Amino acid sequence: MSASLPLLTGARASDPVLPADPSMLPDSARAGLATTPFGLYVHVPFCATRCGYCDFNTYTSDELGPGANRSEYAATAIAELRLAADVLGPDRPAVQTVFVGGGTPTLLPAGDLVAVMDAVRELFPVAPDVEVTTEANPESVTPESLAALRDGGFTRISLGMQSAAEHVLAVLDRRHTPGRAVQAAHEARAA
Repeated sequence: MSASLPLLTGARASDPVLPADPSMLPDSARAGLATTPFGLYVHVPFCATRCGYCDFNTYTSDELGPGANRSEYAATAIAELRLAADVLGPDRPAVQTVFVGGGTPTLLPAGDLVAVMDAVRELFPVAPDVEVTTEANPESVTPESLAALRDGGFTRISLGMQSAAEHVLAVLDRRHTPGRAVQAAHEARAA
C-alpha cells in the first residue's frame, strides 16, 4: 500500500505538510538525506496586495478566512517544523540553508521570523556556516526590523525590487518606488 503525502494548499493550521505518522513517509523520501545538502523552506503566504504577475500561494488580508491570520502563523510554522523533525527522526541531517519565502515574510514582525529560526536551531542540527535568507519587499522592512533579523541569525535578504522604472512598477502592481528599493538595500547593508 502506498500513501501519498498531503500537500500544503493554504495558510491554515489544519493544512498539514507532512503526515503525523512518521511511518507514512516513504523510504524514498529519506533516501539520500545523509549525503545530500539539506535545506529548509518556510513559506509565509501573506502579501499586502496581490501583484498582477504573481502566481504563488499567497493571501492578502481580505482573502484570509477563519483559522488563518498573521498573528498565529509563526506558531503554526513552528508546529510544522516540530512535525518535520519528528518525521525525519533522530538522525536528521544538518541544515545547510534556510529560506523563508512567500508571499512577503517581512509582513510578520521580525520577532516572529526570529522565533521560527530559533525553532530550526532547536529542532535540527544546523551547519556552522548556515545561510538564512528571508524574502522582503522594500516597503515591508525598516532599519529596526532588519537589525532584529540580523541579530536573530538571518544572513541574507532578498529584496523584491522588480524594476527601477516607476511605470514598470505600476504595471506590476508594486507598491514601492525605485528610491525606496535603493534605500531598503542600504538599510539592509547597514544592519
